[in-house]
Amino acid sequence: MQTLATSTPVADHVPVDFELRGCPIDKRQLVELISALLAGRKPRIAAHSVCYECKRRGNTCVMVAHGTPCLGPVTQAGCGAICPAYNRGCYGCFGPVAEPNTASLIPQLRLLGMTDDGIDRVFSTFNVAAPGFAPASRGQAADRR
Repeated sequence: MQTLATSTPVADHVPVDFELRGCPIDKRQLVELISALLAGRKPRIAAHSVCYECKRRGNTCVMVAHGTPCLGPVTQAGCGAICPAYNRGCYGCFGPVAEPNTASLIPQLRLLGMTDDGIDRVFSTFNVAAPGFAPASRGQAADRR
């Protein structure tokens, strides 16, 4: 656990041409990235939230229908909305969207019964160093009351 406190993105240490997100990355995105690089074009990787993937997949919103906390509104798409497809909230594996509105999501998570410690934990799990999630983690969620 001590190494997690000091972990940083690879891009902080070496030049990175393109970042594929995910835990693990999506194989379709990997094929798209390699194809794009070989063809000399910009990769077409989705920039919208997981909520969009839920809608495309026909998933019922787990927050609305079941009262399940979910990071889908602030998480980058790419997983195919796997967790919500199984009636679980999104864990944020693909990191934050370009401009995540965590300030609006946090009160909703509290209404669903999450404590400040729980909110801190979900924003600190996979992408603790991501600028979009950092303000909502590390105890700062308690400051947003």
